[in-house]
Amino acid sequence: MKKIIFLLLFVGSLVANDIFVLPKDSKKLEDRLSYEILNAKKDIFIAMYNFSYKKIANDLINSSKNGVKITVLLDKSKVEDDSEVYNLLKSNDINVVFKDSVKKMHLKTILIDNRLAMIGSMNFTKKSFKENLDIVYFSNDDVLISKLKEIRANFK
Repeated sequence: MKKIIFLLLFVGSLVANDIFVLPKDSKKLEDRLSYEILNAKKDIFIAMYNFSYKKIANDLINSSKNGVKITVLLDKSKVEDDSEVYNLLKSNDINVVFKDSVKKMHLKTILIDNRLAMIGSMNFTKKSFKENLDIVYFSNDDVLISKLKEIRANFK
């Protein structure tokens, strides 16, 4: 019986495709996001237009303290408007970089350990989790992961 349960859990972990519609699935998404961040092994790359949600920042800090390399790409104009999470991340030695050009960095994505991607319309704000109608997609699709690796390569 233990072997069957282990096998079911293992197979379930291989199926990474998951869709969350907010705000209905907010709790499920928060749990999944926290789990993935805290269980990362090597690295996490985040590109997020608006990032003010301290819970996610604290999960990243905890993951970093466990040896995970974190890179967060932010839009400079949004940080100028609200720098609290930026300062929290920087003070905890998280690598924060900016898309510093005329064009807006409007991505909302995560790449974890080159094995799991998250994309969607949601920013990392409390309002996005609690009020906004947004969609988030987790996937282990090789094409999507490859595209996120290309983006990351430009902002290390």
